[in-house]
Amino acid sequence: MRFLGRLLILAALLILAFSVSEAWGEEGQTPLNFRAEAAAAGEYITLNNLAELAPDLAQKYGQALIWSAPPPGQFFTLTREFLQYRLTQMGLAGLLTDANLPAAIQVRQNGIVLNSEEIAAAYRRYIQHQNPWPASEVRIQIYPQDEPVLLPDKQFTLEVLPPKGQDRFLGEVALEMAVLKEGRLLKKFKVSGKVTLEQTVVCATLPLPPQTVIGPKDVHLSRRDVTSLNQRDIFTSEKQVIGHVLAKGLGPQEILTSRHMDHKPIIKRGEEVTVVLDQNGLVISTKGVTREDGYLGRQVRVRNGKSKKEFQAEVLDAKTVKVVL
Repeated sequence: MRFLGRLLILAALLILAFSVSEAWGEEGQTPLNFRAEAAAAGEYITLNNLAELAPDLAQKYGQALIWSAPPPGQFFTLTREFLQYRLTQMGLAGLLTDANLPAAIQVRQNGIVLNSEEIAAAYRRYIQHQNPWPASEVRIQIYPQDEPVLLPDKQFTLEVLPPKGQDRFLGEVALEMAVLKEGRLLKKFKVSGKVTLEQTVVCATLPLPPQTVIGPKDVHLSRRDVTSLNQRDIFTSEKQVIGHVLAKGLGPQEILTSRHMDHKPIIKRGEEVTVVLDQNGLVISTKGVTREDGYLGRQVRVRNGKSKKEFQAEVLDAKTVKVVL
């Protein structure tokens, strides 16, 4: 895509150059003086880099793209024959009239490479700001750039352009960044990465078949990758699942989600149950009626059949609840 973009830019400049080439011969400008050594700052070598141009010529022709600039720390050598061919191709052959054009021009790269750590820091800040989870739960892996990002100098600001229509920043995430200098856009580029959400969630300790009533020994907490799971489907405490019935079986260490649950209580509202009263080791049994659905190991509201008083009791099984006094 970058190569295609460069071709489009060069094509546009060719059209512009052809439209102004005839005007050069009419203006009778002073012959150009080309440098034997030149420096480029950025991705392209321009006419401004190669020749000493008067202000009016610099404004008209200075940004004409001659060729791609060398990578940082390297040199390109542009021969006289190449420059004659290139300027003629661009419709700027008139610039060569009586010009001082050396046999070769050596072009070095003076631009700087945008530090990958700056790119990564901007990516991380944006992702963390957009996600509601603490930084300790979000893991961010940033992929290397295909090409270095070249800038003229260090006077710039780096911003992330908000993606349109994206509200979930998990999984594979591509962000577009803009480099600005004094509010003026220098260039845009894309940064891709992988964002993973890791949380401590309820998992199966051993294989659990369907219709299992979940007990305390059946589950445990473990830190796992939950990127692909809906937050409404996971559990972060064993108390949320103890007493529930499984509709689907689980393998060992598998994450327990609401989709595994039967969502059926083992005691229905209005059912008569045996109430076991435990006071300092003295156990007494009586009858009561549940005032709500009850789940194994969890509290349920029960009304005494005789006194009509309500109290909380722990569900022991489908017919029994327990009160510790």
